Amino acid sequence: MKDVHKALTIALASRILIVAVMVISSFLFAYVTTANMNASEMRMPFLGMFMRWDSAHYLALAKNGYPLGYPNAATFPKMTGTGSPMPSKIANHLWAFFPLYLAAMASLARMSTPFLSLTFFNITPSLMLSGVIISNISFFASAYFFYKLTQKLFNPRLALIATAFYCFWIGGVFFSLIYTEALFMALALGAFYFLEENNLPAAVFLGFLGAFTRSDGFLIFIPFFIYGLQQLGTQKRESFKLILSSVVVASPYLLFNIAGYFLAGGVFPVQIIARESNWGTYPLLIHQFSAIYTPTLNFQVFDILILALALLPIGYFVFLTRKIFSEESKTLGYWVFCASMVLVLFTNSVVSNIARYAVPMLPIYWVLAKVYTKNRLVGALLFGVVSAMLMIAAYLLETANPYFM
Repeated sequence: MKDVHKALTIALASRILIVAVMVISSFLFAYVTTANMNASEMRMPFLGMFMRWDSAHYLALAKNGYPLGYPNAATFPKMTGTGSPMPSKIANHLWAFFPLYLAAMASLARMSTPFLSLTFFNITPSLMLSGVIISNISFFASAYFFYKLTQKLFNPRLALIATAFYCFWIGGVFFSLIYTEALFMALALGAFYFLEENNLPAAVFLGFLGAFTRSDGFLIFIPFFIYGLQQLGTQKRESFKLILSSVVVASPYLLFNIAGYFLAGGVFPVQIIARESNWGTYPLLIHQFSAIYTPTLNFQVFDILILALALLPIGYFVFLTRKIFSEESKTLGYWVFCASMVLVLFTNSVVSNIARYAVPMLPIYWVLAKVYTKNRLVGALLFGVVSAMLMIAAYLLETANPYFM
C-alpha cells in the first residue's frame, strides 16, 4: 500500500507540473485560435486552459449529440485538410469520435448543473468542467492500474520507476485536457490488470468500455487474444473463454459503425468516412518530416526525439526476443499491443500527434525503467529529457501551437 501511495504521489507531482506550466504559458504568452476552437471558450478562466483542438469536437458532441441523417455535401470543402479529395459519401466529421467520453461528460454536466447558479454557470462550462474532472480522475486511476499491472508483471521497484516515466511522458499533458487519453488508459489498464488477476468479467467489462472510448480502442482485445493462443495447447476451455472475450472486447468498433450506418445516412464504416472528411489520409509518417506538417528544424528535432523515445522498446525487443518469449512470456500480449500502436503511429497519424499516439505503448515505460535500474545516471538523464519535453509540450499545447496537438 505504501508503494501505491508513492505512485499516486508521483502522479500528483506530474499534474502540478503540467498545470503550473499551463498557467504560466496562458498568462505570459499569446495563443492563436482556429476554426475548431471557440475563442470565448478558450478564454474562460481556468477551464479554458484545458480546451484545445479536438476538445471542441467533444464539447459539441456532449452538448448536441451526433448529427443524424445524410449531411449536405455543399457545406463541406472540396478538399480535406491534407489536400486529398473528399470521399464520395460524406458522413458528418463528428462521427469520427467514439461516444463514451462525451457521454460521460454530458451525464456529469447534467447532474451537476442544477446545483450550480444558472446565472453564472450554463451547460457549456458545465461540460468543460465535467471533461476536466473526468480526465484528471481517470488519469489517477490509470496511474494506479499501471503501477499494479507492472508490479504484477515485474516487481515493485521497477513498477514505481515505470510509473514515473508513464506520468511524465511527453504525451501525458493530454491526460489533464478535455481529451479521451486519460479515460481510455484508465479503462485499458484496468482491463489488463484484471486480466492478470484472472478476473475475466471485470477485464472484459472495462475492455469493452475502453473500446467505446476511441477508434483504436478495439486493440485492447490483443492481450486477451494472445493469452488465449498461449493456452490453446494446455487449457482449451480457458483458451476458448479468452478468445471469445477478445471478440467481445473488440466488438464496440463494429457496433459503433453499424449504429452510424443507420443514423448517419447509410454510410459504412461511418467512422472511417467521417475521419476522411475531417483530415483525409495522411502520408506515411516517414514522409511527413519533409512535408508541410513540420516546416522548421526546431519542430523536426522535437518530433524526431519523441519518435526515438517511442521506438526505444522496439530495439529492446529485437535484441532480447528470446528472453521475452521465455522469461517474460506473460508480457507478450502487451508487446503485440505495442506493435499494433506502432503500426497506427506510422500509417494513420500525423507528426504532431506522435507523443499522444504513443501513450498506450506500455513497453516504453517498462524499458525506460529497466534502463534506469541498470544505469541510474543514464536513466536519470532520460527522465530529465522526458520531463523537459513534457513541459515544452504543455507550453506548445497551451499556446495552441499547430505543431503539437
